[in-house]
Amino acid sequence: MICLARFSLACLVFVVVAACHAAGSEAGRLPLAYRTANGAYPWTGRLFAIGWQDLTQAPSPALWEAGDRLDRRTVPSRRIFTYAVADGGTAHAIALQWDAATEALHIGDSASVDWLRGDQARAGLRPRDTRLGNAAGARVRVLAPPAWSPGKPGHAGFRLRYSLRPHVAWHGTADGLLHAFDAATGEERAAYLPGALLPHALAMPAPGTPTLPPPCPRPEAQDVTLRGEWRTVLLCGIAANAATGNAAAAFVLDVTDPDGQMPFVPVWETAATDTLPLAARGPVRAAGIRGPEGLRWFAVVIVDAGSGGGTGAGRAGLALLPLDKPAGAAWDGQYAIRIMPLPERDCLGGPAASQLVAVSVLSDMSGAALAAYATDDAGQLWRFTLADAPPAGANPAAACLYRMQVATQPAREEAPVLLGSPTAPVVIYGAGNELAAVPDDLATRSATARTPPQVTTHAADHGHVLRAAAGGAQALGWRLTLPHAGEQLLEIEPVFPGYLLFVTRTPDGAQRSYLVLAATGESAAQRSPGERLLVATGQLLPPGASVFATRAEVPGTRAPPGGAGRQVYALSVWSATGSAVTPIAQTLATRRTGRLRWREIVGPTREDAP
Repeated sequence: MICLARFSLACLVFVVVAACHAAGSEAGRLPLAYRTANGAYPWTGRLFAIGWQDLTQAPSPALWEAGDRLDRRTVPSRRIFTYAVADGGTAHAIALQWDAATEALHIGDSASVDWLRGDQARAGLRPRDTRLGNAAGARVRVLAPPAWSPGKPGHAGFRLRYSLRPHVAWHGTADGLLHAFDAATGEERAAYLPGALLPHALAMPAPGTPTLPPPCPRPEAQDVTLRGEWRTVLLCGIAANAATGNAAAAFVLDVTDPDGQMPFVPVWETAATDTLPLAARGPVRAAGIRGPEGLRWFAVVIVDAGSGGGTGAGRAGLALLPLDKPAGAAWDGQYAIRIMPLPERDCLGGPAASQLVAVSVLSDMSGAALAAYATDDAGQLWRFTLADAPPAGANPAAACLYRMQVATQPAREEAPVLLGSPTAPVVIYGAGNELAAVPDDLATRSATARTPPQVTTHAADHGHVLRAAAGGAQALGWRLTLPHAGEQLLEIEPVFPGYLLFVTRTPDGAQRSYLVLAATGESAAQRSPGERLLVATGQLLPPGASVFATRAEVPGTRAPPGGAGRQVYALSVWSATGSAVTPIAQTLATRRTGRLRWREIVGPTREDAP
């Protein structure tokens, strides 16, 4: 069971709800979703778990609250670590406490260290109603045991070894701490204060000082090979903050064994420089690049204009940072950073002067990266070729695939959604008041076929019915103009099988959630397998509500000899506030299966239209 939780003004959480809640298993005790709220002060916050206390009732909006769990802990019992590099170049986490800090970190104020560790008895320091910091737009990532990954050599043994490791919810807060909470109980296992934020965090306990940007606001996890061994890493970016003075940075943690002596081990940290202006916008991705000795893994990080190391100077782009670099080694030689600048020209033929916003990486079943798809602040979609990437200093193939009708800054740093298809991957992204599903074969089409068909909207039932254009929207992609004035996309995620759930906001602060078919953009629902009808979606959400989806398999159609069957899932979308969890939409989704109840393994993965 894997949960990816997203938190801000709106929250999307997508969870597999297993039909067999085995007695005593962790999967049967995991919350459905997690919701953040503000604390009594701008710098404090709350983290609530949502789930069923009674399967016959609606989900409870507060199974537990992580701040309350933290406040019950004694200060010495908390494990807070920060970044250190030994003389030999090996990174390790050092406990953030006064005795160790004075020796290794040269910190001169024990009161600041004690405040960060949770001591609220010191007079004259910033007051708090809870030890938990404000989420400040950060999202939660729940890391599960390794998933089955056919096609990745050696991964099967790794998966079996860590198949029972606990689920961990990673959550960054505005005091500079990245918390590792037990996803089932809310107890803090440990917390990490990146070295890039350490001096700024030590200044924060003084009243009137600025709060920090949350470390890892868009957590990304990936199983990768490091020096020939499979490991699970958490990749994180830190946004620059003019108020505190911290530069943008990126860091990677080895989170393979949360039950080990150390719940995580730093791999490396790096901050932006004049020659490498990391932007740290959107999630930091992992990409496996094929080489003579197999896959070598890199962190994919957005860089702003002015980077390039002599290649593409003056243009924004992507940087590939080797994950196998020892912390104390320089970024050169075999650990040189590969810069991938934007092309000289944008979609309209003008100079490429935009800044990238967020990136997603498409990989095949073996884990090898094929391409990176990035959006920019002009509403454009870019493709960077990653398969057989050239050596450092060479200019890889990059192209502008699509541009929104109205060039505008996205409301959030939301990464594109990648879907498989029989002919080409489909990339779904939003900017301004538009969404577009763009197949990555536009360059081969005629000029008249390069614009995906428009999805029409019709007001109905306090929302809108979304209807695909007649004649082949599934093959050509689609585009949608959001139906309300000034409406902008906040969050978007796929809901398996075959749906998209996204949340929008209008200038008056009103939020709406939409459930649509990913292949067509239609607001379609099913009452029984094979019976599909168009329904209204985009209904208004309660103020401050979070949104999450649940999925449960129901009896389907068994595959006849030599034929195909259907798996059937009940999908439910919920709205959660501080007092109630309310259903928004329900539907059935179907998935074709083969003789063994799983289909041919091809890459990249693809989904059928329900």
